[in-house]
Amino acid sequence: MGIILTYSKNGKAKIKTIGNTLNLLTLFVSVGKYIAERISAEKGISLKEAENIVVDCIKDGMKVVN
Repeated sequence: MGIILTYSKNGKAKIKTIGNTLNLLTLFVSVGKYIAERISAEKGISLKEAENIVVDCIKDGMKVVN
């Protein structure tokens, strides 16, 4: 079992987790898949294109977050 709680405070994202790394990674992938499905439906693009958008956003975001 894993729990991921995220929130933003003063313009910065905060995260609290419970669980082992594999469970947390599974949750993270599930969230990414869900977001890609929503982008696909909202923008009328293929799921593959939406998944690429999500992955690109994650990569760009990781460059900014310390």
